[in-house]
Amino acid sequence: MKPMSCLAAAGISLCLVLQAGAQTRTGYKLQPGDVLELTVVGLPDFRYKSVIDPDGMVVLPMMRPAKVAGLDLEVVLARVKEDLSRKLYQQRGLDGRENVSAISPDAITLTIAEYRPIYLNGDVTRPGQQTYQPGLTVRQAVALAGGYEIMRFRAENPFLKSADLRNDYQTQWLRYVQAQSQIWRLRLELARIQQQPDPPRSLEEMTQAPLPQDQLDELRNLARQQLELDMKGLEQELGFLRNAVKVADDQIGLLDDRKSKDAENVSADAADYKKLKDFSTRGVVPMDRLSESRRLYLYSSTQALQTTVQLTNVTRERDEAERNVGRYVEKRRTDMLKGLEAATASLAEAQSQLQSVSEQLTYTGIIRSQLVRGSGAKPIITIFHSAAAGGGSQLAAEDSPVQPGDTIEVALAADVPANAPAPSGPQP
Repeated sequence: MKPMSCLAAAGISLCLVLQAGAQTRTGYKLQPGDVLELTVVGLPDFRYKSVIDPDGMVVLPMMRPAKVAGLDLEVVLARVKEDLSRKLYQQRGLDGRENVSAISPDAITLTIAEYRPIYLNGDVTRPGQQTYQPGLTVRQAVALAGGYEIMRFRAENPFLKSADLRNDYQTQWLRYVQAQSQIWRLRLELARIQQQPDPPRSLEEMTQAPLPQDQLDELRNLARQQLELDMKGLEQELGFLRNAVKVADDQIGLLDDRKSKDAENVSADAADYKKLKDFSTRGVVPMDRLSESRRLYLYSSTQALQTTVQLTNVTRERDEAERNVGRYVEKRRTDMLKGLEAATASLAEAQSQLQSVSEQLTYTGIIRSQLVRGSGAKPIITIFHSAAAGGGSQLAAEDSPVQPGDTIEVALAADVPANAPAPSGPQP
């Protein structure tokens, strides 16, 4: 009986320890997924682990399956003691003999070997399942998951993203300067073709940009060269068309003089023919002289008619040449207005893109600065409770306690200061 007395004494001491530990778990209810471990002091072979199944049932040795979900561990322990204390346990001793022992209630221990796991999702290094330990807080759970992962912002590396954004930023400024240069050139061409004063804003004023000076000078020189070529082409075409008008005017002047002389000739020849015709009726002038006079009169009349027809044709050609000048000017003006409209739209798009890229650069720069300093974003923590624990969700702090089966959602928000630099995009 002495060994049994020692067994009972050991069982009493372990039971006290178990009760002390149970006080730290006051209020916790067993749930599916928890792993229970049953041991009996003095019976080293009597050690079993069993998982509570989804139906809340647990299978322990020498007992019928029992529903334990939703019960305190102490309640389940009491039931186990009640059932096992009525049973005899047969084991083989060191000498090989079979010994039958009664199980003492005080020697029975029932503990939670493993709690239901918790789950972490979001901006942590290793999202997924983590082992739960009593007293676990959000901070400790995040530490088990490898800590916060600031590089998960937008799933992009802020250092690489900054390089891409700076390249895009330079590209958009180039588009901005090109659009402004085109607008300056078209407005100047339009003013000159309409014989109006030049626009007040200079090319340098319109193309201010944070670009290398040599690059800006090159773009401005190209705009001036393009303006020079366009104006030269315009003047050449207008000169050709206006020269056609001038040639027609000169021809009209010559034909007007010829028409006047032809009219004088016709008048003189008509007077001579009439005079000779009168003399011919008196028999004074021979018939051949009258015929010659008549032929001269008809010739001068025909010459005058031809001059009139030629003058009409040249006048029509002159009017057509004048209309060609107007049509060409109007076409160039229409083309310039269309080009000005397209350049204005391109400028607006470049300004919008610059604003967007500037804001992204500001934000990414803050993230990169926080990474360099080792600080960073403020975690927004949401705990989602399992259905067995009543469900629902709540915002939590890093020191908030975690329960088995909880899902912790971590979202990092950039700590953008109130005095962050404003975007440096162009003003409309």
